[in-house]
Amino acid sequence: MKKALLITMITLSLMACSLANGEAPAEYLERASTALTDARGDKRQLEDVLMVYKEGLEQHPNNSELLSSRAQLLTSLGRYEEAKLDLDELHTGELNKEEMLLRCMLIERLDGVTDEARACYGEVESAYAREANNQPDANYILAAHLAESPQSDSLLLEWQTSNDPMKDSVLDGMLELERDVLIQQFLP
Repeated sequence: MKKALLITMITLSLMACSLANGEAPAEYLERASTALTDARGDKRQLEDVLMVYKEGLEQHPNNSELLSSRAQLLTSLGRYEEAKLDLDELHTGELNKEEMLLRCMLIERLDGVTDEARACYGEVESAYAREANNQPDANYILAAHLAESPQSDSLLLEWQTSNDPMKDSVLDGMLELERDVLIQQFLP
């Protein structure tokens, strides 16, 4: 009898812990994705999506997917400082190259062209260069350009002569823009 009571108490405790932990991160991401689709750019509804991310991060404060997704939404809403904070939290190695590039651009958008921003772009360029298939793409070239890397021109030339189906002449024109105008194109 005591053993059955003990097992029941343990089971109830585990169930209570499970309920206290809320949904799994994937469930918050799914809810946010659905809400994003339904929002269709409506700012009030996008704020509701931010609440879903907030709830998820309250339950799973270190979840990189939730932080990254919220940072991207904050960026699209022009809330650059908040987006940068989320990406800074991930900067310890959990960012993919695109997120790293976004973080660098946020640094530059908020603080201007600084040594920190240039070094950040240099890290992104290095991350692209370390890939086994280091065929340059638009983000690789953009990172090299903004890092003021000596490799920037050769990467652009290599990309222009490649068979990359994603290449676009828009990049050429963008790289001719003044630096601050270029950043404003991405982060108005």
